[in-house]
Amino acid sequence: MAGFAVTQMARSLGPPKPGLSGKYIHAVSGTVFTIETPGSGMVQRIKRGAATGEYKIPYALGSGTHAFAYLMELNGHLFQSPLGTFAGRGWGMSPGFENDRAPDFYRPVTRDCLFCHSGRARPVEGTFNTYRDPPFEAEGITCERCHGPSDAHLQNPVPGSIINPASLAPRARASVCEQCHLAGEERIPNPGKQLSDFRPGMELEEVYTVYINKASRDANGPNPLRVVSQVEQLALSRCARESPAKLWCGTCHDPHAMPANPKTYFRERCLACHGLGLLAKHPKPNFDCIGCHMPRRPVSDGAHTVFTDHRIARRPPAASRPAGSVPPAKELVAWREPAGPDTIGAGALAERNRGLAEIKVGDRLESFPMVNEGFKLLMDCWDKFPDDPAVLTGIGKGFLVANDGAHAAQVFEAAIEKEPNVALHYLHSGLAWKEAREETKAIGFFEKAIALDPQMEQPYRELLEIYSDRHDTEKLRDTIARYHQAFPEKLDAQRLARGVSPSMGRSVP
Repeated sequence: MAGFAVTQMARSLGPPKPGLSGKYIHAVSGTVFTIETPGSGMVQRIKRGAATGEYKIPYALGSGTHAFAYLMELNGHLFQSPLGTFAGRGWGMSPGFENDRAPDFYRPVTRDCLFCHSGRARPVEGTFNTYRDPPFEAEGITCERCHGPSDAHLQNPVPGSIINPASLAPRARASVCEQCHLAGEERIPNPGKQLSDFRPGMELEEVYTVYINKASRDANGPNPLRVVSQVEQLALSRCARESPAKLWCGTCHDPHAMPANPKTYFRERCLACHGLGLLAKHPKPNFDCIGCHMPRRPVSDGAHTVFTDHRIARRPPAASRPAGSVPPAKELVAWREPAGPDTIGAGALAERNRGLAEIKVGDRLESFPMVNEGFKLLMDCWDKFPDDPAVLTGIGKGFLVANDGAHAAQVFEAAIEKEPNVALHYLHSGLAWKEAREETKAIGFFEKAIALDPQMEQPYRELLEIYSDRHDTEKLRDTIARYHQAFPEKLDAQRLARGVSPSMGRSVP
């Protein structure tokens, strides 16, 4: 459909807009960014002190309605630039980089990052952020994201040859939108699954479970808005609670085209349910329903951006929690419990998935109680998933957070036996042996991680720390040279190569 080409979904990923240029100074770090977009594409340059770097930017992620993030490619690996552009504001630091004292272009862009921003990414299995050439089957989101595989329909375009989401049962219908508009706190794939295994017609929990903060189910709570929380917000609305099978995203949104006059278009959607009689008793002005009942508000996890509040409040809702403030304590619950094979049992799968979610969220928030809760859940169901690399990794992280490096290493090495070509498993094993003060063993695993993925940064940093502590000048110099060769434009690598100590950051995937 011609109208789809101008929608936000169709424009979710592509080359940077031509003609963009500018300069941005990051006050926290003193880093200076300059941007040019000559005919050959965007170039971003970074300067901090005497160190400089230059990067070609092949991809802009986002439609630009709210913002653009920028991706750079290095030897088949995708990384995110720390610099983005924001609607109505211009250049600024992308979320998570705002307070970074040494920003650079090496935040890995994983397959899950790209799940909802590309037609379909082409990751190399077993890697963290490595992609085939080209990295995308299609850049922007295509018809298949909502309608499923199209081969049969293209060969014989008759009714029933492709999925119409509107005709699906309510949970399957909702799942089509939830795959991208329900992020929760964490999404946990079922054993052997990836997020990208979801296909329209399935229920989301057949592939993965979304875990949300229990507090976000409270219709009277503060519920800070986030970039991807539209489904959670809508579920809190009285409209949804009193008509659960009737109201869904497609009731108001046409994914195939952008409305020419949004105020009129959405007013008509509201009146289709509420009726014209509402206008007679509604206070004036009454021509802009969404302006009052679904205002655009700042989000707590996206710099410089505002999104539509989908709670459909009768009166203006309480202000969203400002970005950067401390979130409420997390208690995770499943949006819907997972659906797995009868041979496993729903209870065991629920334990597995919530255990993994508790560990991932707890690790991100540095919450030992959450990690410990996840560890207990995984230990309880380990016998049901003895060969599951995700479970082994989660249990290993639980031991590692408890400073039990020796037991963590044993479990991480069991994951290596199941997936011997996954560099992350070797990194985790190296960290465990380092925690156990078995540095010689740790070095071997860090070197194996580098051999499998030379563009994984953390193993180099771990080796640099070990050799520095050992005062092993020869191996320190060799590792610096390899680090600089792998990341020639990275400012810290340049500083090390010149004999200047860099700022070491924490980043355990």
